[in-house]
Amino acid sequence: MSPILHIKLLGDFGLAYGGEPITRVDTARMQALLAYLVLHAEAPQQRQYLAFRFWPDSTEKQAHTNLRQLLHNLRRALPRADHFIEAGTRTLQWRPEAPSTLDVARFEQALGRAERAEKKGTFEVRRHALEEAIGLYKGDLLPGCYDAWIEPERERLRQRYLAALEGLVQLLGQQRAYRQAIPYARRLLQEDLLRETTYRTLMRLHALESDRASALRVYHDCATMLAQELGVEPDPATRHLHERLLNLQGPAEEHLAQRPAGTMSALPLVGRQREWERLRAAWDTATHERPHLALIVGEAGIGKTRLAEELLTWFARQGGTVARTRCYAAEGRLALAPVTDWLRAEAFRASVPKLDALWRAEVARILPELLTAAPSLPTPEPLREHWQRQRFFEALARAVLTAPPPILLLIDDLQWCDPDTLEWLRYLLRFDPTSSLLLLGTVRIDEVDADHPLRALLLNLHRTGQVTEIPLGPLDASETTMLAEHVADGALDARQAAHLYRETEGNPLFVVESVRAGQMATIEDAARAPSGSVPPSSPSEALPPKVHAVLTARLAQCSPSAREVAHLAAVAGRAFTSSLLAQASELDEDQLMQGLDELW
Repeated sequence: MSPILHIKLLGDFGLAYGGEPITRVDTARMQALLAYLVLHAEAPQQRQYLAFRFWPDSTEKQAHTNLRQLLHNLRRALPRADHFIEAGTRTLQWRPEAPSTLDVARFEQALGRAERAEKKGTFEVRRHALEEAIGLYKGDLLPGCYDAWIEPERERLRQRYLAALEGLVQLLGQQRAYRQAIPYARRLLQEDLLRETTYRTLMRLHALESDRASALRVYHDCATMLAQELGVEPDPATRHLHERLLNLQGPAEEHLAQRPAGTMSALPLVGRQREWERLRAAWDTATHERPHLALIVGEAGIGKTRLAEELLTWFARQGGTVARTRCYAAEGRLALAPVTDWLRAEAFRASVPKLDALWRAEVARILPELLTAAPSLPTPEPLREHWQRQRFFEALARAVLTAPPPILLLIDDLQWCDPDTLEWLRYLLRFDPTSSLLLLGTVRIDEVDADHPLRALLLNLHRTGQVTEIPLGPLDASETTMLAEHVADGALDARQAAHLYRETEGNPLFVVESVRAGQMATIEDAARAPSGSVPPSSPSEALPPKVHAVLTARLAQCSPSAREVAHLAAVAGRAFTSSLLAQASELDEDQLMQGLDELW
């Protein structure tokens, strides 16, 4: 097998043959000719054209003589030159089939893989391809060459490199790999020290890593550079981000502190990459177009709140205004309770008192403590007329939007939300089309019947393009194993992992609670048991309390006949037939079929 010639043109010129460096191609002219031939290896190059390209100021005869001499020297310097250069009487060509590698070609091949992966949505493949491409780009194309022909190609490759850096920083940010993104953002900044968008990106990444001091230092670097080079100050977007980070306190730190080790939110978010990107897209819509509602939809325990928590953390660390609330089944008729929770949050304690007295008096309907703090405020009259209700709604909207933008409001379990709050949320979303506001909700959509007021709200928002519904399904087998290993703080073998996935079917709550309830021994016994056998029962096989509560609440919604069918099916096991249920049940055929259909 012939040795391979490795050619390096990015950052500096280099040749190696069979693992040994070649040093005899040591003049700028030889290096430029070799570079031209390998970069245009797809077709033969006319000698006359090459002579003119390399010696445009010489006579035609002298240019041809120079080319012949240069080619002679190059062929002498290369080992087995005929394997690489095909020299005809009128043309020259680098043999495409020659046993050689070129860093430029590998760079572009990696970018091609990244582009194909982006179209297919294979994020890890795209990430690795971009990392490879960036690693190959050691600097500009043949920086020691100053010929006119190389400038367009050099600039083209440089722009592709910058686009790859920008794409990788964005991708790592979407994957919440902020620490890994920071070095690439710094490399991007070094390429253009006057580009403010990169400074802002770097500030956000440091903030998301809870390193506010570094984020603020980046701002001051930006301000210094702009003042020295252009005599200007940072633009409003950069200054606004600086102010948010400078004043980051209270709501953000309070939110981030509310993650005790025993909660789901204390665990890393596993999987959910597509859903995270859709959340980020909804946020972009809310900040660049108009207020928006992002709704995370799924069954109990599927991880809706955990995904919402991730966005709140991402947002709070950048200094945004954050508030959260939850609806409760027992409080379904308690009007505007979620709005009251929001306005009592730390995020609004400074902004609500700044409202004009007229609007504060209206807000006092749900925040009576405002009357205590300002006894001169008029006591609000009972709401009897439609215009009074509209003024009340406007006051609540003003109270929310007075807080520093951007604003993110989370409302958990919207299926239990009262009609008045849902009606006000619709009002809020259309009140000020220019506001940077994202409402983030979670909902068990299977618990929302056709007459639920939430249905009307969603229908209305779909018409105006102000809602993004993000369905959340179970984790796959590998994600289930990853989550379980985080909880167990140790590795699962293949049989344990397979059994846990089979038992939990990828429901994150069931996975976490099964591991925390000390059921790993049971899982291990089951995994080791012969196929089809049942391991000995033990007290640890009882359902964890949270899982039991979820399933009990779910079954409680069923009709009596459906619950009877479910009990019989549970006794039968994971698989059963309708004929078996018919023989075991006292229900008639119609009741049995209706019960099965309801459970399905």
